[in-house]
Amino acid sequence: MGAKYVRIVLVVLIIIGVAYLANMAGDWISQRLKMEITPENENLVFGATVFAIVLYALLISLPFVPGVEIGIGLMVMFGTPIAIPVYISTIIGLSLGFVIGRLVPEKIICGCFDFLGMSRISGMLRDLARKPVQERMNMLVERAPTRFISFLLRNRYVAIAVAFNIPGNSVIGGGGGIAFIAGLSRLFSFPLYLLAVVIGVSPVVILFLIFGPSVLG
Repeated sequence: MGAKYVRIVLVVLIIIGVAYLANMAGDWISQRLKMEITPENENLVFGATVFAIVLYALLISLPFVPGVEIGIGLMVMFGTPIAIPVYISTIIGLSLGFVIGRLVPEKIICGCFDFLGMSRISGMLRDLARKPVQERMNMLVERAPTRFISFLLRNRYVAIAVAFNIPGNSVIGGGGGIAFIAGLSRLFSFPLYLLAVVIGVSPVVILFLIFGPSVLG
């Protein structure tokens, strides 16, 4: 097997390992939240809830971390009063993921593809990096392998809002992964991305506020 394929396999194994550990961490936190509320432990539960909400905002910003499950667990456990705080934390977390992606230097991205032996992709990214956003979009649309990809690029804000709600989006890193890739791509302006997040993550919260925990059952 060539060095190029060894590197690709190594990176894939690392990603799988990180995703596995992240899921274990998310499951562990979810289990810790499943406690019965009594007058004796009410203050403890309140403190744990505040901590969980803050931790949830941080976790959901990271790729492959099942932060959504933690948010749903909080809403099911504490009912409608916690829905808005969870919603706000989700927006903050996905915004943080976007900013982290945006801060990664483009030369590091290209260097990663060079390391994997994908010089053609790294060359295209270097070409894109020298162009304004609109020219980048035009170039990507022209080179899109299918009309569907071209459609998604032209309607990228709608696409990303929908992607946050697609079951199984953990395959591409979950909400945090989607946010990170959006920032990494440099194809999204932050205000419009933020609007897409606000709209995209609202359906579950709205349904929960209207119908209660049964909608998540």
